[in-house]
Amino acid sequence: MEHFQKHLNDMYFAMVLNKTNDGGTYIWVDAKEAYTVKNRKFIGSKTAIKKIKQITTPDFHTNLIVK
Repeated sequence: MEHFQKHLNDMYFAMVLNKTNDGGTYIWVDAKEAYTVKNRKFIGSKTAIKKIKQITTPDFHTNLIVK
């Protein structure tokens, strides 16, 4: 995946974090993964976090927590 594509994914997921209330859930249907949003961070399983890391830049990875 090209860097600009990963950057666009960063922007998309940042928008999701901004629009999801604390304690809310984001469901990534295509990946069959669910994430909880807490303090503007995605919390998910090891596999779920790995899927987001594959399509985002390392700068965005500070917003990801493995539960």
